Amino acid sequence: MSDNKSVMVIESEPWLGDHYQRQLESQGFSVMRASHAYAAIDLVDENPPSAIVMSLLLDGPGALNLLHELQSYTDTADIPVIVCSSMTDLDIDELRPYGVRQIINSTVMQPHDIVATVRSVLL
Repeated sequence: MSDNKSVMVIESEPWLGDHYQRQLESQGFSVMRASHAYAAIDLVDENPPSAIVMSLLLDGPGALNLLHELQSYTDTADIPVIVCSSMTDLDIDELRPYGVRQIINSTVMQPHDIVATVRSVLL
């Protein structure tokens, strides 16, 4: 895996992806961006990130398909995933087999939450 400062942000809402990217880059993280699952797979193949921050509501193939794909390969199965979602009924125990380590409620999160959560999964 690459250095522990690279993060992939997978978000179909450009303004939200921009926000996550600014927060992470301000704390020294290198950020790759994808707006849908196909682009994310291509980027992961080229340069596996240390962590992934993603929405569950993506354009094109669903986020669960992407998570399943990542878990299918030994070189990507260990990448910690952080889900940012406004869905309040998400269960971390149901998502953990897909590599999800943390869920952030995007309706109440603070700007520093992304950075703190990424740091916590990279420890």
